[in-house]
Order: sequence, then structure tokens, then C-alpha cells
Amino acid sequence: MSTPEPPVPARPAAEPAGDPITDPLRVAAARRLLLEVPGPAAFDRLSALTARVLGVRHAKVTLFTDHDVVVGGCGLPAGVVGGPALLTGALSAITVRTGRPLVIPAAAEDERVAGLPAVTSGQVLSYLGAPLVAASGQVVGALAVYEPVPRDWSEDAAELLEQLASSVVAELELSAAQSAVGTSRAWLEVALEASSVGIWERDLRTETIHWDDRCAALFGLDSAVDLNSLDDVLSTHVHPDDHAAINEAMRVAVEEGGDYTVEFRALREDGAVRWALARGRVVADATGAPARVLGTVLDITEARGQAQQRLTAVQRAAAIAEVAAELANAARPDELADVVLRGAQVLGAQSSALAIFDSPGGPLRLRMTENLLSTVREGRPEMADLDEGVVLPMDDALPAQYVARHGSRLLISDVEEALVRFPAMRPSVELLGLHALAAVPLRVEGRVLGAFLAVWTVDHEFGGDDVEVLEALAAQIALSVSRLQSDAERATAVAAMAEANQRLRLLAEAGRMLSGTLEIDRQIEQLASLVVPDLGDWCWIVVTDEQGRLHDVGSGHRDPTRRAEVEDYVRAMVAGMTEHASARTVTATGRAQVLTRIDWEHVGRALPDAAVRERFARLGAASGVVVPLMARGQALGAMGLFTDQQRGPLTEAQVDTAVEIGRRAGLALYQARLYGQQRDLADALQRSMLTEPPQPEQAEIVVRYVPAAEGAEIGGDWYDAFLQRGGATVLAIGDVVGHDTRAAAAMGQVRGLLRGISYSSGGSPAEVLSELDRAVQGLALNTMATALVAHLEPEPDDETGRMRLRWANAGHPPPVLLASDGSVVLLDGKQADLLLGVAPETVREDHVAVLAPGSTVLLYTDGLVERRDRDIDEGTDELLQVLGECAGLPLDELCDRVLDQMFLPGAEDDVAVLAVRLRADG
Repeated sequence: MSTPEPPVPARPAAEPAGDPITDPLRVAAARRLLLEVPGPAAFDRLSALTARVLGVRHAKVTLFTDHDVVVGGCGLPAGVVGGPALLTGALSAITVRTGRPLVIPAAAEDERVAGLPAVTSGQVLSYLGAPLVAASGQVVGALAVYEPVPRDWSEDAAELLEQLASSVVAELELSAAQSAVGTSRAWLEVALEASSVGIWERDLRTETIHWDDRCAALFGLDSAVDLNSLDDVLSTHVHPDDHAAINEAMRVAVEEGGDYTVEFRALREDGAVRWALARGRVVADATGAPARVLGTVLDITEARGQAQQRLTAVQRAAAIAEVAAELANAARPDELADVVLRGAQVLGAQSSALAIFDSPGGPLRLRMTENLLSTVREGRPEMADLDEGVVLPMDDALPAQYVARHGSRLLISDVEEALVRFPAMRPSVELLGLHALAAVPLRVEGRVLGAFLAVWTVDHEFGGDDVEVLEALAAQIALSVSRLQSDAERATAVAAMAEANQRLRLLAEAGRMLSGTLEIDRQIEQLASLVVPDLGDWCWIVVTDEQGRLHDVGSGHRDPTRRAEVEDYVRAMVAGMTEHASARTVTATGRAQVLTRIDWEHVGRALPDAAVRERFARLGAASGVVVPLMARGQALGAMGLFTDQQRGPLTEAQVDTAVEIGRRAGLALYQARLYGQQRDLADALQRSMLTEPPQPEQAEIVVRYVPAAEGAEIGGDWYDAFLQRGGATVLAIGDVVGHDTRAAAAMGQVRGLLRGISYSSGGSPAEVLSELDRAVQGLALNTMATALVAHLEPEPDDETGRMRLRWANAGHPPPVLLASDGSVVLLDGKQADLLLGVAPETVREDHVAVLAPGSTVLLYTDGLVERRDRDIDEGTDELLQVLGECAGLPLDELCDRVLDQMFLPGAEDDVAVLAVRLRADG
């Protein structure tokens, strides 16, 4: 990834004479665009899009005339749009003065702006601005985002803001262009009204004919009218002697799909006869079949035979208006040349061409009309591929380049004289039979977009009307070119935003996947499925073990049926690759390798086994990239992404995305490993505190501890069993509140205190719990816990082997009794006493049950019966049912069966179980 360039130092907010802010040309360019702003909606939308893409809360669009005006924004206070940018106007002014992006990550530390009120008030502590450069090249405003906190703006953010600024300018220029087109159409309507040119239309499917008001007026009618057919028109409104000429002209136009022109005598309703000139054009439908004839009609009675020049001017105006309308609807630059030809033909030109700059500062491309292309291809077969135009050298050798570079008009009526000035013209003169040439610059707001050329193959002298027509055509062409270029710039910006959004989506999804689990294998599997096919056709992921050796852990292919093939290759690759392999190099250096083209000699050094290379070739790798899985400056593995020939190499943005995903994957891998190590340590510590139980003469004791699923935190569940000095067996189980290493540590303290208090005091279970509760408070353990303590004692004066179970319960699940006859009962007695660590003064109570030989008592923590999909009552009922099914099983098997059926693999709480069974033989 390239290193971001440092921001360009901005000039002071106020400068002496020569301040670009007050430049009259710049102010005029800004005022022109400001006057055409239709409202804030479009710029509010672009500001909101800018804020969303860059992840900020404030964005605005400001135009600078002789003062700044906010024309749209996002996250701005009410009333700001339409007025000056009170908060950030001074910062935007710096952007306009310099004409460059202004990057301020920490405004309070930037001596250029630290003293501005917006900064000292704390409302603007970071700022990013991009200049709005109009089509004229003038900086007319700024697109800016800002935050009330410092922010480290990335290079991507600055570039993206510049692209979005181009979209804002495109919107401004489009509004101006649409206004100009509207003005042109209004001029056309005025011209048609002033010249009494009527409009008519014939529908070739229904044969109906429509006359507008002016056309109807020519025939003496008061308003527009619809007629049933051409025969209807002829029989009622046209002199009989002109019927044949009209029918023939219409037939030829329809059959050939060409133009229609005819003079005829119109019979008015008042009986008068007027001469009229009708012109039209056949319009085809989507299938290419003639559908309509559109035309104009003009009363030429007064001008016929004596005002041909005046008639020609009207024809030219109508033709130019038609050309202007078609230019306004053109969607691509290559459509313009043939549209313009119809305007050039008004002056008698045989063909025309357009030389247009692809973009500001870009190449000059010549596009010719179809008839001119045919002549060139016939005379110069080696130049057959001209559909995309011809890029012209940027010199003054030919009129097209000269006019486009200097913006000066050229009218050539003497070819020999022109050849003296432009000797390089001779091949074109001979090939085209050129006798005269007009080259007129295409200019918008002082910026030359190219040149319009009209070609005559007969002698032609340029009169005053010719120049006016040429300039009018050039103006219409320039507007259309400017509009198309603005559309292209906006489309480029939209595409860039879409690519940026796709990158952000992919990174967000990678973050979500990698943070959703701490299971390393599942992380890698999800990562492989994410990057394919978004970034590559297939991939592999290898990671290091504790000894630094690489292991294959994940792979993917866009075709699910070929995933096994990729897995086989990756296993073979890892087993046989040398130190030249990209996986080893990237893991060792921590730097990505971009493989624009697969070097098979390098593949041979990396994979000496021909069979492995064959597998690689079958997978179809034409290019790829290998990125490290980085965490804390160390590469924990590598990810390889490969594309086939059809897809092509990854773009620079895609490579950057892959590198970032590698970083996130490395950090997630590091965290998963660290968590696993910590969990193993905590688990080992916890198990070390859970000692093996004693085995008294009268009973058998079995204990079990199962930690929560991987990904859940360590808990505080514990059990204990030991013999009192008087011979009684003490059974204890508990659960410290919490799920972390602190809870595990507190568990050890509580368990140790209970064991010491019980052994030293010899008190009953209730007395032990009361003393323990006081110790938890007095020693400031700051914890709460549930606990159940039981004494297993001989029943006095009983010779049958029965035992007495005395217990006290501090908020813990009650014990379960499995009798020797298979019956199961919950030893709940009264409601359990309050848990430990809440109220040490709580009076606690002992409960007593007499157990027959062969009876089993099960003590457990709540993780056995309670989980998200099952409340504790349902879990307890299920436990009683499972225990009933375990009657007759050895105690070890009983405990294992209970855990197998009650404890799910994905449980989020650990479980401790203590089971005691009275020996049947007493």
C-alpha cells in the first residue's frame, strides 16, 4: 500500500492582493452555478451520502461567490442551508484559495486554524475538505466533512471526498446545462412562433394527421386539428394540381426512411390560396419499421420566388433547432457526430467531424460521420478500426488540433492557401476531395472542449450567416459534450463509491465473522467462504503452530464441487513446499506478495513435486495475491487468493482489502490463541482446587466437573467432600456468582473457608453456612455464592445400615434422592435460605432425611438444569426423569449418563456434580 502524501500546507485565511477568493472570473463562475441551483435536495442527498460513506456526522456543500453560501448539507443546524457557513466558512475558504484538499486531523493543534472560533469553541476539531472545480477550471466552492473530535483522516477518505466533490460539480453543471437547453428550447419556440412555422405529424399506423395551431392557421383554421388521413387532407385543403407531388414525396420518404420536402398550394377555409413549404422526416419504431412522419410547414407565399435567402434562414433555424433537440437527447459521445452532420448540411457541407478531449487534460479524439468514415476506410484500408475515433497528436499540424488547443476559429475556402499554413493537410485534402473547411472551437465557460469541423467537397465562400450558424451549432455541441462529460464523471464517482461500499461491506462482514467465535478452525472456515468469490476464485489459508511450522487450516472455491480438490492441493502444497513458496516468504517477512502473473519458473522452485504443480495448474491460477495474517507485528500465517484468466488480476483496492482482512484475521487468530491459553490455565487452576473425594466405609462418593463450552468464560462452580474428626462425612457444593477468573479465584477462597470452618468448628450445616457468611463479609471478599452443605451421619440405635443426611441450603438447587427401589424425589423441604454474601445475619435452618442402604443422593450446580432454552423447573423435571432411568447403574456410570443427557456441548455454564451412595451391605 502506498504511503499517504502529507497534506498540502494551506495559505493563511487572509492574503493581500491576488486573493483567489476575490478573483472576478472565479466569482462569475460560482455565481453562474449558484443561480442554477434548483434547491438543496440533491446536495443534501450528496452530503448525506458523503457523511455515510466516510462515517461522519457533519457534511456540507458550500459555493463561494463574493461570499460563501451553503447549498446543502447533512447534520447541520436548522437555517444554515441558504446562508453563510458560520461554523466552518473560514476552513472552506482555505480549501477554495488553495484549490487542493484540506486535511486537518486535529484542528486545535494546527496553527493554521487553531485560533478560529469554530475550533476554540470545540465544535470543529477535525476537518476534511475538497475543492469544487467547475468545468471552466475555476474553484467555485468546497465539499467538506467535520467532527467535534479529532480524527485521523485516511488517504482513501481524502480520495473518496475528491471523487464525491466531482459528483457535486457534475450536479451543478448538469443543472446549468439543463437550464441552457431549456433556454434553447424557449428560443426555438419563439423562433417558430415568430416565423409562423407550423408543426405536423402523420401516424403511419393509424394514418391520422395532427396539425398544431400554427399549421392549422396556415389553412385558415382557428386551432389545432386532427385529420383522418392524407387523402382527407389532400381532398379538402390542397390544390388538386399538387396532389401527385405530395403523394410521391411522401411515398419516397416512407420507403427510404428519409426526409420529406414539397411545396404546394394550401386551400384556406376562406377560399384564399397560399403557397406552403412542408418538410418532414420519417421516424422508425423499435423494430426499424417506419412509424411516424414529423415535419414543419411554412407559408412561403410572400417569399416564393423573391425571398429565397429569407426562406433559407428559416430552414437553417429549424434545422439547428432539430439538431439541438437531438443533441440534448444524445447518450454517448459517438452519437454526436452524425447528429451534427444534419446541421452542417444546412450550409451545404457534405460531411463533418468532432474533435473532443476525452477529459480535461486528456487526449484529443476525432470522431467522424458515417459518410466520412466510409470514404476514409475505402481510401485507407489500414485505418479500418475507427469506431472508437482517432487520437490526434497535440500539435498545430492540422486545423482540428490548432483550434482545440488555441480556441480560435478557422474558415478555409482556399485549400492551396491553407496547405501553406498546414502542409500536413495534403493527404486529407486528396483523400476527401476537400475544397473548403470550417473548424470552430467548442467552448463552455471559457474552457475549450474540442473543435467542430464541417467539410465541403465543392467550392464554398463563407458569408455572415454561415458564421452565425456555425457558432450556434458549436454552442449546442459544446453544451452536449459538457453534459456527457459531467455524466461520465458522475458515473465514475458513483462506481468509485460502489467499490468503496463493497470494500467496507466486506471488511465489516469479516469483522463480524471473526468476532463471532473464538474457535480458530471455525474462524478460518468462515473467512475462506467470505473472500471467495468476492476477492478471488479460490483460496487457501495456512497458520503457524507453537513451533512456527505452517499447517493448512482452510480453503475455498467459488465452485462448491471443487472445494475438495483445493483441500487436496493445499495439503500437498504445505507438505512439499520449499522456502521459495509464497506462504513461507509472506509468513517470514510479514509483507504481501502480489502475483500479477503466475511465474511458472518460481512455481517450480516453490513446489518441486510435479504432481503438486499439476494440481495447482488444474485449479486455474492466472494471478493472485498472498497476504500475511498479522498480529502485534508477527505473521501468524498467510492467505492466498487466486483468479483465473477470465477474471484478471485483483485491483489495487482489492489487494488493499485482502491485506486488511489478513490483518483482522491475524488479530482474531491471536486473540483466539491467547484466550485458549488463558482458559486452559484457568481450567487447570480450577481443577487443581477440586480434590478427589474420600471414600468412607458406609458410602461411595463420585464427583464430576465439566467446564463450559469453548468461547464461554470460566465459572465458579465447586464441590468438596471430607471427613470430620467425629467420623461424619461432609458433602459441599456451591457456585460463586460470576463467569470469569475473578469468580474462579473467589470460589477457591469460599471453598477453603468452608472446609476450615466446618472442620474446626464441627458445627451443623446451618451453623457452618452462617459462620461462612460472616467470614465472607468480614474478610471483604465482595462476592456472592450459593452453597449446600450436608453431613452424612449414622442413624442412632439403627442396626439396618440406615444413615441420616443433615443439610442446609444457601440459595442452591436442592439435592435429589434416588431410592434403592428406583423412585426419585427432590429433597427440597422448605424454600432455600438466602445465598451467601447478602445478609450475614440471616437465620439458617438444617433439614434432615433418613436414607436406606443403596440410596443415592445427587448434589449439582444450576448449569446442569438451567440454560437459555430451558428454565430451571423444566430442567429439574428432566433431571428427575433421567435419574429414574439410571436406577441400578454403578455410581460412576450414573454420573456419566446424567451429564451426557443433561449437559449440552455448547453450554455456556460449567457444571459440578457430587453423588453419594450408601453401601447396600451396610
